[in-house]
Amino acid sequence: MRFSRFKILGGAVLAAAVGFLIFTSTSNCRTVTGQDEVRVDVSAMRPGSAQLYCYTDDAGKKLRFVLARGTDGKMRSVFDACRQCFTFHRGYQVVGGELICRVCGNHYHIDRMTEGKASCVPVSLPHEDARDTVILKTAQFRTGHALF
Repeated sequence: MRFSRFKILGGAVLAAAVGFLIFTSTSNCRTVTGQDEVRVDVSAMRPGSAQLYCYTDDAGKKLRFVLARGTDGKMRSVFDACRQCFTFHRGYQVVGGELICRVCGNHYHIDRMTEGKASCVPVSLPHEDARDTVILKTAQFRTGHALF
């Protein structure tokens, strides 16, 4: 009887942990919308900072991406997915001036977040800069659909 209680308790703890990880990987994203393009106001983004965003495509799938302002003031954008670790659907944690892969633990400084370490590489997301606005074409999100 005791053994089965431990199994039940262990299963409940595991389910809670998985739910927490799924919630924390998407709960801090800012939702953005758009038909042919998505415009994001980045005027308040400080150099060395990053923010997670979510865009829901026509099929209802939530696609996550990161916008970051490097210490040089230039904007950078990547999907919240790694070329190697995307199958786990965990993405990155934004801490200080770094992205940290939630699977392998690799750290990517915002200024070099499109450079890989071993086979772990953040997936680039092309964008256009228009002063204090970043413009992303929704067609680019379709290319990253399989990552999520």
